[in-house]
Amino acid sequence: MPDRELRRGHEAAIEHAYLLIEAAQGHHDAAAVERAEHEARACGWDDVRLLLHLARSLACLEDGVDDTEHVDAMVSAGMLLGDPALLALAVALKALRCAGRRRIATTGESAAALLVESVVLLDEAADTLVVHRAAALIQVACVAHELGFWELAQEYYQLTDRCMAEEAGGRWAETLPRQARVVAYNTVDLTLDWASCLAAIGHWEAAAARARTALALGDPTDPGWPPSWVAEIHAMRHLLAALAGDPPVAAEGRIAVLGTAFTAAREGDAAAAARLAVRAGDDVGITLPTGTTLLRLGIAAKRPGTNPEAIRYGDELAVLRWNDRLDRMSGMRDAIAVERRRREHEQLRRDLVVDELTGLANRRGYQAFLSGLGERTDEQAYAVMMIDVDHFKAVNDTFGHDVGDLVLARLGQILALHVRPIDLAARLGGDEFVVILADVHTGIPAARAQQVLDAVRSHPWDDLAAGLKVSVSIGVHHGSRRELPTLLTDADRSLYHAKHDGRGRVWAN
Repeated sequence: MPDRELRRGHEAAIEHAYLLIEAAQGHHDAAAVERAEHEARACGWDDVRLLLHLARSLACLEDGVDDTEHVDAMVSAGMLLGDPALLALAVALKALRCAGRRRIATTGESAAALLVESVVLLDEAADTLVVHRAAALIQVACVAHELGFWELAQEYYQLTDRCMAEEAGGRWAETLPRQARVVAYNTVDLTLDWASCLAAIGHWEAAAARARTALALGDPTDPGWPPSWVAEIHAMRHLLAALAGDPPVAAEGRIAVLGTAFTAAREGDAAAAARLAVRAGDDVGITLPTGTTLLRLGIAAKRPGTNPEAIRYGDELAVLRWNDRLDRMSGMRDAIAVERRRREHEQLRRDLVVDELTGLANRRGYQAFLSGLGERTDEQAYAVMMIDVDHFKAVNDTFGHDVGDLVLARLGQILALHVRPIDLAARLGGDEFVVILADVHTGIPAARAQQVLDAVRSHPWDDLAAGLKVSVSIGVHHGSRRELPTLLTDADRSLYHAKHDGRGRVWAN
């Protein structure tokens, strides 16, 4: 399949996965998910497979089944993919599950810590696909809302809107409108929750101002919205208008009764408000935000005959909850700032020891590795490979220095694939590389060097420039850790022999 067709197929698979995610919340099609999984596995589309785990997770929630298996699979896949947006999506989903479990049980994991991690991951996601970034931003906002960090939730919904506005040219024509609907719905829900809590502590004017931020945006629904969402948006807008003291948005049934209760409470008629709040009851036809439910209960508790001490207890508890929320919000800002600084310092340290062009260790990183080995007392065997690009000056002269840089970058990728975490691959400068293999037996270093040589020889260099051919010469020496300084010199001498003997070969002791 040509690259362009493959890209189109991949994008179509991503859009289909996001459609399956939406369908999982009430109309899960397990067979369709498995067909999509089969295609994604065959094509190597690991981002699609991660999204399909999200669909399965949501289906589990609908069925009341534990979804930990799928959430953990998302996190593992996100780490392997190296896509910060998808990893942030997975970590934020895990945070949301931890936050939800707070209501029914204790949990050993901190939802707030996971939220901090996902926020900082998104700082690095500017170059990821817009639909993945938008999905992660939405998930982070959902977690922030659930934990009471409403200012942060609002910021991330606004970031999602800006992120989606960046996309031009008609890409993601199916997914972006659905994501925009989620943002619009969740923003109304967030605003109602926030305004309700302000009203619960008697800050009616602040509640009105907050409610009007959503009302000012108008009715976001259109014919493309699910009918149930339309009904819920209209119900929430009715309650927002009541909290704001604005002309009511059309409503009927128990929602209309609850809106009238809010109006009476706002006007200071506690008895009428309580009577209406009791009449509205718990089931008003939609799932109310927690703050709105608590506001209804607080108003209902003030019916005539209630012990004044009980009313005072409820009022003071609401204020304490509000102040605690503000303290936690401040702590969350601090935690995010600390994590960002930590990552920045970590990146600075990494930049000091990493070669920017190849991603391998630079000379400073190489020296640090040797220093670390000098402090060890083990008697493991080590091997050194000194690697040099054959006729690299001719590559630069013939194809240009830009192509030469690309050659070095590709060599860095090839070497990285042939070392383990305990080994080191470094660029010492120019076209000179070194690989140090740890804990290797006789015969292995030469075989590994031959694998590198073959990988370089068979690499499609024509992709970089027509007619380009690249080979390397490798000198190898093997010995104990204590012999390492000598090994480096001997490997360099072996490299000389490899070049003198015709280049494009391995010379081992």
